[in-house]
Amino acid sequence: MSGDDESNPEYGKITEEAVAKMRNRIGRTFPIEQPYIRYINQDSITHVARAVGDMNPLFIDPEYAARTRYGKLVAPPAVFYACAWGSWDLRRGQGLPGVHGLHCGDTWRYHRPVLAGDEIHATKTLVRIDPMEGRLAGKKMMIQADEIRFYNQNDELVAVQTMPIIRAEREEAKKQGKYTGRKKSTYTAEEIEQIDKEVGGEQPRGATPRYWEDVEQGEALDPVVKGPLTLPDMVAWLLGIGSPHVRTGQYWLAYRQSSPKVAVVDPATGIPQAVERVHWDDYMAAEIGMPSAYDYGSQRGGYATYFATQWAGDDGWVAELDFQYRGMNFNGDTFRMTGEIIDKWRGARTGTGYVKGKFTSLNNYGEDIMPGTVTFALPSRQDGPVQFPVDVVADGRA
Repeated sequence: MSGDDESNPEYGKITEEAVAKMRNRIGRTFPIEQPYIRYINQDSITHVARAVGDMNPLFIDPEYAARTRYGKLVAPPAVFYACAWGSWDLRRGQGLPGVHGLHCGDTWRYHRPVLAGDEIHATKTLVRIDPMEGRLAGKKMMIQADEIRFYNQNDELVAVQTMPIIRAEREEAKKQGKYTGRKKSTYTAEEIEQIDKEVGGEQPRGATPRYWEDVEQGEALDPVVKGPLTLPDMVAWLLGIGSPHVRTGQYWLAYRQSSPKVAVVDPATGIPQAVERVHWDDYMAAEIGMPSAYDYGSQRGGYATYFATQWAGDDGWVAELDFQYRGMNFNGDTFRMTGEIIDKWRGARTGTGYVKGKFTSLNNYGEDIMPGTVTFALPSRQDGPVQFPVDVVADGRA
């Protein structure tokens, strides 16, 4: 534990006592009682689709969706971030107050579709808390993970998320200076024109089925480009998904009083502000050793769900997503997602046809800031449409 006179009293420390208290919580399950989205309807679905830049008519056009097998609007997978990540109580009992948290990846399993008219509730369980070492903050780091389970109004399990978070002491991260010297991205008019062309060319698979029998290993996944990252992208994300820390009036006052270390005083104004402002405020980002503000991890994860559903089509199903947030996506940066199919099999129990893809997310510095894998359940010419619930792990391999 650091005890020098330059340490900021607003910033927390990783101590043996605090870690022991967290370990006592492993395995305990808590309901998420204050989600940003609970009721699934045209408005909430549209807000989520807009948050990730998704114009898939399956998500936003009721007349189109009525002609599909679902008969009504389908919620994009990013909706689950609004049911948990954007809630006001997911971080209840998070531990290590004042120690910065960096969302470092997600593993998702999607079992059933969520449709307009559904109601979602969720629980969280701490499943891991371990020491780690890395370039961000040396040995002053921990990794913890929650398992979040999502249910519909019939108490049917619809999705499961494992969400790991790196906890790092802010002052130690600032000393390490991992990104010292990184300059803000700039673009020529021609480069912006090229990005616009790529974004404009992104089209969902749509109503044309992608049959399992027709997919081969080595087949490319449809590319996606995201960026350049700007403050309006952050605003669009929060409008659709919600925010754990952005509050106002008596809500902000009550939050600060109950959890004093969720706010940091801006030295230029003396105003206490949410730690979340690392995503739009260069000063706060610098307090953890970053050269500028950066994206939300969950926002990048939401983009991964967009990438996956674009390829799957109306009759395909994104069964699993597993990705890591490696490196930072700073304001002004752009990244491109590409991938290919690397495996193909049938489920031993159900005969469902699965294919697995591997993808990269290369930024304009050539860094892969979100590598991952995605598993799809696809309709079959022989056996017909995908049957729900889908459970890749339980299904095994034929």
